[in-house]
Amino acid sequence: MNMMINISDPTLTKMLLEHVVEQAEAGGLDQLLASGFRPELVDDLRQRPLRDFFYAARNGGLAMSVQFDIKNLEACLWRRDIAKHTETLKEYFVRHGASIEMLRSLFTLSKQELQRLRTELDLSKVGPNGRPRMPPASIRDKIHQRWHAIGQSQPNSHQRDRLCSLHQEFSSFSIAALHRVITEFDESGTTASAHLPEPAQPAAPAEAQYLS
Repeated sequence: MNMMINISDPTLTKMLLEHVVEQAEAGGLDQLLASGFRPELVDDLRQRPLRDFFYAARNGGLAMSVQFDIKNLEACLWRRDIAKHTETLKEYFVRHGASIEMLRSLFTLSKQELQRLRTELDLSKVGPNGRPRMPPASIRDKIHQRWHAIGQSQPNSHQRDRLCSLHQEFSSFSIAALHRVITEFDESGTTASAHLPEPAQPAAPAEAQYLS
């Protein structure tokens, strides 16, 4: 799906004229000719100073339009939102005590990036302290119940999003401790719902809730 927008702003019009010259000089002459530009006009534009473009933009009554590929634009913005959301989650998990193993399994994370996150969040001096202590049995039961409920309400969400939701309800415990609880009956060390498929294009959640 494409959308056309008419351009009337003189500054934008001048920039489009400059872009025509840049495209011609970058090897795009054939594309310009195929679009309807005459070779003589392209040569004329290439010889003119920028002040002539500004004059034409302000006084020439030029009609220009820009075509947008809406589908590609939306896909690009969606990828950007997902990337920002993922980065916010990384910081949240580091800040709230996720283990290195968890971070590497839930995110694409190099040693250098992990060190960068820990340094930026002023956690570079915090080292691993072994396995986190398990909460009392009564609390573990509540954690298991909430984890099951979150899985039922968010069946197609990523495991890291569900873990974040769980931690927000049990924020007095580290994410590593919560992860140990929900995997205590799993001999493989992973949660039973970790195999759920990824959603095709989920709406990226608001980032503010992960910044605490």
